[in-house]
Amino acid sequence: MTSSSPAALPKKRNVVLVVLDIVAGVVLLVISLSLGLGVLLSAVQYGALNTGCGAGPYQGLTCNSTVLSIVVYGLMAVAVLAFFLGLGFFVVNMVRKRYGFYWPLAAIIVTVGLFYLGSWVAGLTVP
Repeated sequence: MTSSSPAALPKKRNVVLVVLDIVAGVVLLVISLSLGLGVLLSAVQYGALNTGCGAGPYQGLTCNSTVLSIVVYGLMAVAVLAFFLGLGFFVVNMVRKRYGFYWPLAAIIVTVGLFYLGSWVAGLTVP
């Protein structure tokens, strides 16, 4: 005989919530991918800013090619890593039958936040 106590029965997820979670996760992943591509294109354009800097009486971060290079490579790394981490954790949570839409959402938030931080630092280097 099998036990039919509530503790012995496996938890069942609501089918509507599962479909909604998958659809929301895929939509957020597409948005994350498009944001990542936009960040990569902006990082390439930031790399071209260094050619406008010549010899001059610049102080601080103005025309600092090291800082600009760090920002460019950092933005590229953030865009790629955020998308792939969001995708990976979303897939893992779907396999484990847990809600996973929040991973792509977190990837979008991290990408946007660090893009604005990188843009601010890149703006400090432009004369």
